Amino acid sequence: MKFSKVLIISLVLAGLALAGYRIQSSGDSAAVVYETPPIRVDVLEVSPGELSAWAFAEGTVEALQKAFLNFEQSGKVVHIGTLTDGSPLREGVRVFGPNNDVRLGQLLARIDNRENTAEVVALEARLQSARERRKEAEAGVHMAQNDKKQAEKDFARIETIYKKGVVSRDEYDRYRTGMLNAQVGVEAAESSLQAARSEEKGVAADLNRATVNLEKTSLFAPFDGVITAMNVLQDNYYYPPAGISTNREREAASAIVVVDDSRYEISLEVSEAEARSIQEGQPVYMAQDDRILYDSADTGFDQPGVVQGRVWSVSPALSLQNRSRQVKVRTDGDVQAIQDGMFVRAWIATEQKTNVLTLPWQAISFRDGKPYVFVVKPDNRVELRWLSIGIQGLLSLEVVNGLQDGDRVVVRGQHLLADDSSVNVINELKAGGTE
Repeated sequence: MKFSKVLIISLVLAGLALAGYRIQSSGDSAAVVYETPPIRVDVLEVSPGELSAWAFAEGTVEALQKAFLNFEQSGKVVHIGTLTDGSPLREGVRVFGPNNDVRLGQLLARIDNRENTAEVVALEARLQSARERRKEAEAGVHMAQNDKKQAEKDFARIETIYKKGVVSRDEYDRYRTGMLNAQVGVEAAESSLQAARSEEKGVAADLNRATVNLEKTSLFAPFDGVITAMNVLQDNYYYPPAGISTNREREAASAIVVVDDSRYEISLEVSEAEARSIQEGQPVYMAQDDRILYDSADTGFDQPGVVQGRVWSVSPALSLQNRSRQVKVRTDGDVQAIQDGMFVRAWIATEQKTNVLTLPWQAISFRDGKPYVFVVKPDNRVELRWLSIGIQGLLSLEVVNGLQDGDRVVVRGQHLLADDSSVNVINELKAGGTE
């Protein structure tokens, strides 16, 4: 039995030896060469575009104007201001402040002083009505001016064809009369506007006289804005606050707080490294969270939820706690997306360049910390190019040296490549644009 096993093993070894001999003897014939198939890649044709470098920070929104209003003496609250519909003032409603015509703003509240109160309230109502009539008169002037322009245009056309004998004298006179009536309509509308303005100024003067005696025991809106805190109630007794040191304590203790919600200032804490590139006047984009800003990066920051502003100041001193600098930003334009006390994210455009070559981050590879890309040559083989990098944006970076306008750079599949690899281009993309 053992002899049979030995015999079988010997036959197997002999067969393997014979096979090895045949393979070795075939070495005299031509060797088979296997060509590596081309690697499938996506490429991007480089072209000039715009690029911005960014600094990122977060901070708290605070109104540029915030008034903490208190009576000069203690007393019983006998009057709370009202809106045009007769409802009392409260948090969230808008109030008007002084202007060229009105020395004091809207009456907000009053402690016991019964002189002239009814007169002031009545005059405020008259002033609001006068303002509405003035607005209607301004709209009437605008409409009359439009009618006049159209009538003059129609008359000029009729006059041209009348001289050619195409229309009758009656038709000509009708259009001429229409033009003259339109001119008279403008004059009448302007007269109505002048009368409305005079009425508004007259009522404002009467209101100024009536409010003189109410200043010490009354609170008036110091500017156009919105009430954010109302800590007094009619018929309750009021005592002036004492021993207050912070804005939070003042807001809780003040009788009324009014905020100008048209412009805000945002205090940002920026790391020392990023603060070096921040200067006054640089554009800033703010939102409640980064997601809104990222979504707007491709389509432009003029989107709902994004508030624009500019760097107002950069502190030269470092915070001893976290080694950061305080950067203050002031808003421009529409600020509906933010409000006083809100926490926001801010992107600061620290540097902006135009007509520069850019590449998306995913196209860049690194070796020993040095960036490089693969450029597709006309023969569909790639060339490794070392790059010099400039400013870095959100999605792209600037290429200072190493590429030229029109170069075709591999942006997908480059991890499979080496210098002079053969490629099969699947998708052709175009670079450039704005970031």
